[in-house]
Amino acid sequence: MKLKNLFLILNVTFLAGFLLADNPGDEVVETAEAVEAVEETVQEEVASDESTDSSSGSESADDEVVALEKVVVTGSRIKKTQVEGPLPLLVITKEDIDNKGFRNLTEVLQSVPSANAGTQNESKNINFTPNANELDLRNLGPGRVLYLINGRRTADYPVPLNNRSSFVNVGTIPNGLIDRVEILSQGASAIYGSDAVTGVVNVITMKGKDFQEFDVDFIETEYEGKNQYSIAYTAGGFTGNSSWTVGVDISHVDPMTYADRPNLSSFTESPRAGVSYNYPRYGMYWSTGIFTGDFQGWYGNSEFPSTPTCEETGAGEFAVFDKQDPEWLYTGSFPGQGCLWDYGSERFGGSSQTIVNERDDIAVMATFTHNFDNGIELNARLTTYYDEAFSRSIPRVARDPDEIVLDPLRIMGLTATSTDPANVTGPLDTQLGLRSYARYMTPAMGDNADARRDYTEEVTDVFIGLNGFFKNGFEWEFGVNTTTYDFENEQKQLTTRMQDYLNCVGCTDANGNLLTGTYRNYQYDGDGRLAFLNSIDFFSDLGRVATVNDALTAYGLPTDPVCGELQFGRYQPCFVPERYLGLWSNELIGSWLEDDTLTASSEQTHADFVVNGEFELGDRFVGFAATLEHQQQEYKVGPTRTDPSIEFVQGVGYSGGGDRSRTSIGVELLFPVTDKLEMTLATRNDKYDDDSSNVGSRQSSMINFAYRPNDKLLIRGSASETFRAPDMNYLFAGISQGYYNGVLDWVGCYVNAAAEGYLSILDCEDAAVSVKTTSVGNTELEEEEGKNYQLGLVWDINQNWDMTIDLYQVVLENLIGTESFRTLNITEGLCLYGDDFKAFILSERDNNRDCAETIGKIGRATPTPNPITGVTPALGEWTDVFPEFVNTAFREYQGADWQLNYRVETENAGDFSFSVLSSHIIAYYSKFDENSDEINWINYYTYEPRSQQNASINWRYQDWSTTLFMDRTGHMELGSTGKTDPHIITNLSTYYNYSANLSMYLSIRNLDDKMPQRDVNYGYPYYNQNYFSAFGRYVSAGFNYRF
Repeated sequence: MKLKNLFLILNVTFLAGFLLADNPGDEVVETAEAVEAVEETVQEEVASDESTDSSSGSESADDEVVALEKVVVTGSRIKKTQVEGPLPLLVITKEDIDNKGFRNLTEVLQSVPSANAGTQNESKNINFTPNANELDLRNLGPGRVLYLINGRRTADYPVPLNNRSSFVNVGTIPNGLIDRVEILSQGASAIYGSDAVTGVVNVITMKGKDFQEFDVDFIETEYEGKNQYSIAYTAGGFTGNSSWTVGVDISHVDPMTYADRPNLSSFTESPRAGVSYNYPRYGMYWSTGIFTGDFQGWYGNSEFPSTPTCEETGAGEFAVFDKQDPEWLYTGSFPGQGCLWDYGSERFGGSSQTIVNERDDIAVMATFTHNFDNGIELNARLTTYYDEAFSRSIPRVARDPDEIVLDPLRIMGLTATSTDPANVTGPLDTQLGLRSYARYMTPAMGDNADARRDYTEEVTDVFIGLNGFFKNGFEWEFGVNTTTYDFENEQKQLTTRMQDYLNCVGCTDANGNLLTGTYRNYQYDGDGRLAFLNSIDFFSDLGRVATVNDALTAYGLPTDPVCGELQFGRYQPCFVPERYLGLWSNELIGSWLEDDTLTASSEQTHADFVVNGEFELGDRFVGFAATLEHQQQEYKVGPTRTDPSIEFVQGVGYSGGGDRSRTSIGVELLFPVTDKLEMTLATRNDKYDDDSSNVGSRQSSMINFAYRPNDKLLIRGSASETFRAPDMNYLFAGISQGYYNGVLDWVGCYVNAAAEGYLSILDCEDAAVSVKTTSVGNTELEEEEGKNYQLGLVWDINQNWDMTIDLYQVVLENLIGTESFRTLNITEGLCLYGDDFKAFILSERDNNRDCAETIGKIGRATPTPNPITGVTPALGEWTDVFPEFVNTAFREYQGADWQLNYRVETENAGDFSFSVLSSHIIAYYSKFDENSDEINWINYYTYEPRSQQNASINWRYQDWSTTLFMDRTGHMELGSTGKTDPHIITNLSTYYNYSANLSMYLSIRNLDDKMPQRDVNYGYPYYNQNYFSAFGRYVSAGFNYRF
């Protein structure tokens, strides 16, 4: 571990802080600004003697006492009067959210500079969770951030991220019901237990209202006039010893597609366009070749008189793509045509996926508080969230099976009729098989062709709690909350009935005979033999019309199998142009589909009892908090695809479910060592049930300090242990299967090196078409372990300026992940071929894994003779991989966060404020497993922003307020292609208070319509969707009315 750099900076900063403390300058007593997290109560001082003189009474009247009420802030359970303490806490108020122009809570959280990680947001609908949004602090994983609502845990998103790990969907609390958000960017397992590894986010909803309020917001985007609106109604009141609050938020979002955005509607807008050959998105293509050779011809539909045109095939969404057109700069050796499916351009038409899901949401919240006469307070809260949404995801596609379609007579019978000059002159006598084939289904072909996913999500959280005081003054609190999260993804997927249709399984000729392939016919001239045998009346006693196979059998030659049967150990389709290239109706496509709806749910129930207060130790009072918790978690995913008679050819199956419980006890102590130095010690034990995992009991401790040499400076630091229990899906996942497509088989490359002339892995181009991956949960997993270190200062420079800086180090070990298919492939080669294989792949890696176990995780087909050459390969094709969930990885993060604030008040020009928040990565080290090398991620991983900032400038004058907010993502390395430019989004918002009851705002978000930088390393939509959004500029307006 490379700790020198960070420790050096920590020491210099710490010493500098003491030097500043020794020269504090002139002390100026100022009134601190009100902070959202601190409630102030003002009490008048009452004279004890009515005969006090007037001057003395006047002094008493003017000299008010401000009593700061102690409150709990995120990161500690001890009540304090000071929000700024040993741990760095960022508070974002509802006013901040409105002023800075955020559409939703997701944007709020992802604008925080320390949230400098890519996310799988709803614009990435080709993933396992396309209707959810997550938060990732310091790029160490979204599951390593503890997400609280009103200080309490909530249920995980029911569907695992990447079908692997758990996380919390941050998109379920609408803006209209939020009071503030507190973000602790430091590990706190000693306070909260598991998951509080890189930070804690606490969303605090509104309460304590004694009025009614309407918030109405309307958004219109720059493109296609797509809209978003929300209406929030909140109300509250007091009745005797009780108070109540209710809130309802209703919102709607129009669906938005990539095609609506500039430079995202056509493949011609790729950064490659005009520079090199630019691959289009093909709506349909097919190519021919020999069994062991390369492509011989490339075809579309429009070039054949007997087949529908490209436009007809795609129901108006396809266009002809001719590789010979000089515009495409194609200089390859395989000319020809294809059917282009563009992304919605005026030139070529087409359609695209959704960038924003259409959704309708409603959230309802109600709170109730009652104070009993004995001093006990009852608190209850109900929150529900309901969401309906849809996205357009990966288009439905028909492909030929993984093997070549060996049907030369039918193939060459069609290709001979091509009207494309490049194909007419092609070598027709070597087009033995259909080498590749893909045909996409467009939304214009009908509902069954549209790859639509419909989502329904429902979250319900109920809390009830009591709090009061013991006779000794200690405060106690008992609470229980339970959360349920139900999810449904309604969709249909293609089955093998599509392949049976393409391959003409069961097809017959005009005489009722089952159709067969034509390879043996072509090889042995079966048609000629049949004609000769018929001429000599050889089949006169056959009793039926003779076939080519009859002729081949008569000569003792191999025959062709019927369409769909095995040949040469392979599934053998037949190429029937009417099926591969003909028109497909909506009803026909529907006959290939089966319901593949996914249902999932997660639940959690959490009960805790907390006692806090102060006790006297010597001449000082020590603050403390003691906690006892119990939590029960449960989840279930699927199962889907339970009918073994139905075989799907798209998507993956889900199954999994389980439950676990934990009991925790913790204590936190705040020691005022001196008047200027306080220290906090915390420790906690989490005991997990023995059936769910190997975590058992886990002890986590923390120590931190806050040193205030004067009223202008705070020097703070902390060291803590963190942990994360294995995600439920890692433990209880059922059998899950998917495919790695186009995988390079390094072992296969080595075995074939001599025959193919490969000198090293760099020369190899052999790729397995696809490798099926199968995984299942592992209840033997242990907890992830971590250590967090932080040192910083808070400096109130003068009445206008203040700044904060914090340095961080996060060390994580024993991280859970999935074994890499590449690691297993390499280990297989090392086990089988030793140092020769190591030299071939240009590696110094030694094998430290168990060979028998590793080879058992690799599946290969039985080698079969090549039908053309007759040669049997030495190694079967790589078909399967069986990776496990394991504790194996290591990461270390070193970074710095800082904040600078400026404010000034004027008599005539209004009040001005300026704020900058920034997060920088100093180093990021990573090891995938014990056999891999340690790398510095910011040098190795090309898409890692080294810094992220946001800044806001605010002006207030009388009833007007204007805020300019800027969010900057620093440059990223693009490997050999250079660097990205910094990405800056600017929002401008203006508020006007028309009266005490009515305020209005107008906001322009993404003021200069900043779009993601195009990247030659990405296919469509040509940018890194994990980090950037193509939502574009939009205008929002709204009002708030109180009554």
